[in-house]
This record gives sequence, C-alpha cells and structure tokens, in this order.
Amino acid sequence: MKISQIAKPGSPKSKMTFHEDAEKFHIGTMEDHCYFIPFEKTQDPFAFRESSSRFELLNGLWSFSFYKSIIDLPDDFTDMKQSDSIPVPSNWQLHGYDQAQYTNIDYPIPFDPPYVPDELPVGVYQRNYFYSADGLRRILCFEGVDSCFYLYVNGEFTGYSQVSHHTSEFDISSFLNEGENIITVAVLKWCDGTYLEDQDKFRLSGIFRDVYVLSRPEKCIRDYHLTASYNDNDKSGTLSVKLFGMDAKVSLYDGDALILEAEVSEEKPLEKNIGNVKPWSAENPYLYRLVIETEQETIGEKIGFRTVCIEDGILKLNGKHIKFFGVNRHDSYPDTGYYADKEKMRHDLELMKRHNINAVRTSHYPNAPEFYSLCDEIGLYVIDEADLETHGCVAVYNGLKWEWAEGCKGMAMIVKDPMFKNAILDRERLLVTRDRNRPSVIIWSLGNESGYGENLRDGARLVKSLDSTRPVHYESTYRLDDISDEDLDFVSEMYTHPDDVRKFLTRQDEKRPFILCEYCHAMGNGPGDLEDYHNLFMESDRICGGLIWEWADHAVILGKTDDGRIKYGYGGDSGEEKHDSNFCMDALCYPDRIPHTGLLEAKQVYRPVRVEKGNKSGQFKIKSLLRFINAGDYLECRYELSCDGKILSNGRLDFSVPPMGETEISVPEAAGDFDTDTFIRFIFLAKNNYSVFKDGDEVCFDQLKIHETQKQIQETKGKISACIESALYFKIQAGEISYIFNRRTAQFDGINVGGENIISKPVEYNFFRAPIDNDRMKDDWYSAHLNNYTVKVYETSLKEEDGKAVIHVSESFGWLRDQPFAKLNAEYVIDGSGALEIKCDAEFSNKVDLLPRFGLRFFVPKHIDTVEYFGYGPYESYIDKHQASYIGNFNSRISDMHEDYIRPQENGSHCGCTWMKAYGLQNGIQFENPKGFSFNASEYTQEELSAKKHNFELEKSEYNILCVDFAMAGVGSAACGPALAQKFRIPLPKTSGNIRLMPLRKN
Repeated sequence: MKISQIAKPGSPKSKMTFHEDAEKFHIGTMEDHCYFIPFEKTQDPFAFRESSSRFELLNGLWSFSFYKSIIDLPDDFTDMKQSDSIPVPSNWQLHGYDQAQYTNIDYPIPFDPPYVPDELPVGVYQRNYFYSADGLRRILCFEGVDSCFYLYVNGEFTGYSQVSHHTSEFDISSFLNEGENIITVAVLKWCDGTYLEDQDKFRLSGIFRDVYVLSRPEKCIRDYHLTASYNDNDKSGTLSVKLFGMDAKVSLYDGDALILEAEVSEEKPLEKNIGNVKPWSAENPYLYRLVIETEQETIGEKIGFRTVCIEDGILKLNGKHIKFFGVNRHDSYPDTGYYADKEKMRHDLELMKRHNINAVRTSHYPNAPEFYSLCDEIGLYVIDEADLETHGCVAVYNGLKWEWAEGCKGMAMIVKDPMFKNAILDRERLLVTRDRNRPSVIIWSLGNESGYGENLRDGARLVKSLDSTRPVHYESTYRLDDISDEDLDFVSEMYTHPDDVRKFLTRQDEKRPFILCEYCHAMGNGPGDLEDYHNLFMESDRICGGLIWEWADHAVILGKTDDGRIKYGYGGDSGEEKHDSNFCMDALCYPDRIPHTGLLEAKQVYRPVRVEKGNKSGQFKIKSLLRFINAGDYLECRYELSCDGKILSNGRLDFSVPPMGETEISVPEAAGDFDTDTFIRFIFLAKNNYSVFKDGDEVCFDQLKIHETQKQIQETKGKISACIESALYFKIQAGEISYIFNRRTAQFDGINVGGENIISKPVEYNFFRAPIDNDRMKDDWYSAHLNNYTVKVYETSLKEEDGKAVIHVSESFGWLRDQPFAKLNAEYVIDGSGALEIKCDAEFSNKVDLLPRFGLRFFVPKHIDTVEYFGYGPYESYIDKHQASYIGNFNSRISDMHEDYIRPQENGSHCGCTWMKAYGLQNGIQFENPKGFSFNASEYTQEELSAKKHNFELEKSEYNILCVDFAMAGVGSAACGPALAQKFRIPLPKTSGNIRLMPLRKN
C-alpha cells in the first residue's frame, strides 16, 4: 500500500516514500568520506573519540514506540510522546518488541522487489537535543541502522538512508532551534535494501550502532585519502596524502619524533619518500602517527606502511608471500545483538590473536569504524566485505525444484537485474570510501553469496577505480550467463575438498591465487579437518590460506536456569515460523566468547612454529611460519621429556630462526636409550611482548614420539576359582572377582568385586553416538536402529582352558523389516587375576555407510566418579581433532568431562588411550589396549544428548556412563563442508575390537 494513499498530505508519515524505491538510497545525507573524528586544535587527536569537544555521543535511553505495521503509524507521529523507552544502540527484538528470526538462506519476506509487506513493522525513536549556536555546524551521524530510517528534526523531514551497516550523516544545522530540539527516527524493519541483505544471521532491527553529533566549522576537511606504501628492496616508504575541503598542515611522527612536516592543499597533494621505515604487518603492526591540522581542527590518523600486491599468482605483503590463518566474524552478541562496543570488539580481536589467528573477514558487511583501527593496532589482516548478500534468490529461482536441483546459479538473479545496479554500486562505493585509509584492510570483498553478473562486474571495476592499492575478492561466481570474472583478483571458494583444491593448482588456464574464504565449518563438536587443510595450504604459495566459518555462535537469551546459567536460544526459540534451527550455532566460541575446543584446535593448527625430528637422535628442527619476524626474538622454548606420562627431564632452549626459516636444536637427553614409549614436548611461551600474549603465556606446543615399543598385555599366573554353566547363565569366579554372563542377551549382567556389582546395567555393544552437527548421515543411523537395536543370540559357549574361562558368542543386531545391520563373533577370556579380555569381529550390512562408533557401554554407580587415563588430553579428542591435546597422564572428575554444546551432542571423548581407569572411594574398573582406544565418561546418556534440543534441558543419569570404544569416527566439518575423509572413518564392512578390563578393589 502506498503511504501517499493513507497519510495526511504534508504530515511526517507522508514523507515515507523511499523504502520501496530501488533508485533512492540516501536522501538528505552528506557526501560519504573516510572515517575520522575531528578534535579541537588544543586537544590530543589520538585520544578516545569521546574526549573530543567536537564529539557528542547520543547513546543511551531514547523514547520509543513500536508499531506492527507502517499502516498503523500515526500521521503526525513526530508530535507524539513515545510510549516506552529503549537503549540506543540495540535491537528492538531483544527488548520485547517483535521477535528475533534466524534464517540462513531464505528471505524473511516474499520475493517481490522492490516491494516489502504492507504489514511492515516500524520503531519510532525520539530524544531531545540541546543546541546553542556557536558558529559550528551540527552533523548527526548514525553508524548502523537496520534496515532503513527516516529522520525528522523538530518534526521536519530531514532525510532518509538505507544500507544497514553504512554510516549515514546529516547536516541538521538548519533544522535546529536555540535550546531544546526533538530528534525523531522512524526505523523500518524491511525496505528494498532487504533484498540485498540476506546474510546468514539472526534478523534483528533498530539503531544498532553508535549515534553521535559532530560539531564542525563551515570550512573544514571533508575527506582525505592516505596511502603509505612500502618498498622491501630499500626499506623505504612512500606517503601520499590527498585532502578534500581545505588546506592543512600534515605532520608525521614516529613515536614522539617528528619525521615529516608539510603544507598540503587540495590542488597539491603530498607525495613523499621516507627512508628506513618500519613496515606494518599482522606480526609486527607498527604504526606511525599522522596529524592533519587546520586553523580550527586537528585530526589524528595511525598509519602503517605496507604494500599489497599479487605477483605470479601469489599474494604478497611487503614483498613476501602471506597466508591467511583466519576466521569469519559476524557482529553477534547474545545480550546486545548487532551492537559491539569498542571493548567487545577488542576482546574478540585479542582473543583471536591469542589463538594464533592472523586474519578476519567481516562477514558479510562492513564492521563498525573503530573495528578497523583495532585491527591496525592489534595486527590482523582484514578482508573488508560490502553489505551485500542475495542467497535467497536460489530458492526463488529453483522454485519447486528446490533441494539444489538447479544448483546455485539462481543466486545471480539480482546481480543481473538492472533494477539493482545502482544499489549494488552504492554499497561497493560505501565500502571503499569509509575504510580506504586503514592499513589492516588488505583486500576488498564485493559481498557474499550473490552469484555473479553485470552489476557485480561493474562493482569490481568501481572498487578498483576508487582504490588501486588492494586486490578485489569475491566468491560466489555462480552465473546465469557466460559473463567473465576476469575483474576479480582471486579464485575464491567455500568448503572445497582438499583434493579439489589440488586440482585447481594443475589448471593451465588459471593463474590467480586461490583462497578458501570459508572452510572448516565449526558447528558444534568440530571442526575435524583443520590440520589436513593446513597441510594443503603449505603445499603452494598460490594458496592464500583460509578463514574458518565462523567466530562465535549466534544466540538469543531465553532466560536463566534455577542455578543461574544463561539459557541460549537459536532459530525457532523466539516463536518465528520460518527459521533454520541451530545452524547459527556454528562457531569457534560460545555466544559469551568462551572458546569451544574447536578454537583451541585452531590455535594449535595455526601455531607460528613447528618442530620436526632432526637427522640424528636428540636433534630437532624448529620451522617458522612467521613471515616478518624472528621467532626466537619473541618465543621462549621449553621442553619436557616423558616416558609413560612421567616427566624424566625438562629444560629451556635458546633458538633463533629467521622468517620462514628453520634452525636445528639439540636435546642430549632425548638421545638416550629408552625401553618404553617416550615423548618430547616443546612448549613455546611468549616473551618481549609478542602479539597480545602476556610474557610467559603458552603460544603453542609440539609433541614428538622419540621411542616406541611394542607393548603386550602381561600374562597373569593363577587360575580361575570357578566356572559354572547353567541354562541361562555363565558364572566365573576369580578370587574376589566374579562375572555373571547372561546367555539369553549375550551380555554381562554383573561384574562383582568385593561383593559389589560395579556395573548398574548389563554391558552392551555400542554403535551409536549422539549425533554431532556434522553427522549429516544421522537419519541413516536411526533408520538402521543403531541407537535401539534388538539382539539375536545364535550361540553361546563356555569352556575352561589353561586356567582361564573362555566364552564364545555369535549374535546379530538389527530391527524390524530389514536384515541385521551387524553380525558379531566375540570371545571373552577371564583369567585368574579377574581380568576380562574382549575380542570381537563384526561385519556390517549395507544399511550402514558410516559407522559412528564401535565399542562397549558401561553404566556404573555414581560413586565411580573419577577418571585417570593415558592418551590425548586434557581436552576432548578425536581421530581428526586432537591437535590441541597431547599424549600424557590425565585425571578428571566425570562431572567435569562434559563439553556443554548448546545443542547437545557427542562430546568429551578421548582418543589414543592405552589405559583408562574409573574409580571412586570404593571400587572401580580399568581398561587397557596397547594399540589404543577411545573412551567417553559422562553423566549423560547418549539418548539424553540426542533427545534434547538445548543444553539447559539436559537431565543427568542416575548412573555414570563409560563408553569404551574400539573405534570412534572422526568429527569432520560436513555440516557445511566435505564428507568425512575415509581415513577418519571406521573400516567397513568388516571391523574388529579388542580391550582388556580389570575390576579394581579400593582398600
């Protein structure tokens, strides 16, 4: 419905005519420019912006009214006192208005561009603003508003703007009266720009970034372009300064030392060569201070000298090839939604650096302006992305042939549509004009998942015309025609299988560098293929590396549990009809930024140095992955030599290794003769203010096995005490240990030690795990009934041999209708010590393609609450996810071994174990296999983890549960990535298992 048809002529509402006009983006706004904050001449221009006398922050409580439809909005709403209040910045869905909606691909509105639904929610914000004339103009700035807004000052229409993550500025001077004034902002939930902002995130609305007023003289610096390039050959830099608006004095400082001073005019830009400059990089983010002074203002910029280029298909910074060990990051916080204040941003970025991450992609829109200054300072390479995504066009184009039958080419509908050409070019221009002066921004990205067409081709050309100092990136080159992508400087893909990346390198028709702008989808318990991808990255300089999807889980807060824990919600938990469930819980951190074990895994995979064995015993090589600094200047090396988990010796090593070089070190103790498995672990600690680490913090480690022995289970002497067979049971006695074997179910019903049965339920074979988010084949598991099978016992027998009891079993596992999914032959041998050795061979049917686990499950009394083990710890570990852990002796309470994923799933396993024991104050049980096994100890059953949608819904079992696995499949990253690699799967159709258990008596 047209507003002109329902609004009173001349009323504030009657001015609301631009949000369905595909050619109107910014009405009444000022010309866009680079981000800066002016200070008075006497002030420090490098102080916090809030300290500038020219800066008035308008954040805080604003009066607020919410209308479910723009039709219901009163004509003269600017004259009304708003009924409620809301904090600015914030998202109104987090304050009781409307509902949050999480959708990944599909549009939240019908696809009918440029129109949006008539039932269009509107939030009206209002506040007073005091003005006293002082000869300065007042510039009202909004750093982010979703999706668009109409601005009124004292009831007069002042302007309109869209592009949610764009800074909009209005000169409101002519609208102000002396004294109190009223600012009113009407924010619309949707507009024609919504079709260009279909990012995978919670859909939230409102004024979500800072609002402030700048006071500026009539004649002032309007914009400036800075270029600080670096020449690696002679270590010199070239500074270029272009000013727009007026002349100024420009001064460059290295610390407190003035190294350049010049008068610069709009007609005569500055270009000056400076000798012996210190270059900027993520490893050494050295910044100079540039001061721009006019008669009334001073502006401070921190600049870094660096040159980005592509040579022979290789991305280089300052003449050296660089790799991205990166992450994608959304603005997403459970308490503040899209709003990130400076401290939250700093916390995110420092946490990245503390986990050896060196790059961030601003998925999928520009971040708040101060984000980039923090990246300059902290040292992160930024892929700066335009506010553009049209992923929902896939479903629109495919129509009834959804399920990817037509692939993703329909994604390009909008980037081919002339209706949206100027809107797309507007977004590309906004990206560059605001952030062009930031040294951390080394690549421009045109957007995300929008296909490719003429509009984006022209966007790439526009970006290059605005800034030729950075290459241009874009990934989604799905096309509806044969338009060339030659204007793009990279071949960029998502979640590509490593083998397919290697195939790219063999192409003769492609000379550009390759980047995985998204990989290793970190959803839930994962990712499991980081190390494989890292090894791939190191195979060729043409591979730029990759950026993990993604940084932090998206969530809304649903409330608190009785014990004060936050209840996090995902898609569907806000009552939204269309949603994509927990696909937003896909990151390296929980919503509160507590690291997942996946982030710990990334930290170790991204480590700056790696250690290998040398050519001689006791010698080792330290290889540096750093490009610009000597690792020995910033890392201290310590080592621990251990046998069977016991530390034999430790020490400290001095080393020096040039960028991308290697050095040999010697540890004489490691050259000795050892009679058991022996490991050396090198631990690298920060020193000399390395990155954001505190001196003494662990940066990374490497563990190497330097001696391996073939261990055998020791034969025991003595004989069993009794071996009794009946129609339905076998009973075996060995001293004070006895076993009850149920022939009907082919299970051990009792394992008794000192009169106590240490199992609370019969021991059962376990083929199932609570599906992790990467287990896309989980429906097959349920179909085969791996989780709740029935048993057919073909045969059981008992005999006594050499003082041992030997039980043979033949059985199958299945369900109704189909053939059994597995047939199994097992041998159970009980010796005179009371130890039980289990050997089994299984063959699986075609009902099972990927087996999650193969092992045994024990329910034990609650008093058995402590675990000790020798294997990968201290973090959860899997065959493809154990880089963050190392082999050693570990112990833990079972209650502390649960990894609390927001959507419950398999967690807390430990692989590579040779022994594990579980015990309490009374009795316990020990397991061992010299060839290794995996185990999980939990207070929750896998049935409970499978059934519940949220962690706060979990109920603990009345028992503790031990899952002892002959084999556990890897975790991979298949929720949005390649299928689990064969080497991380359990071999099928035939597989076998072996474990020895020993009941423990506590005295």
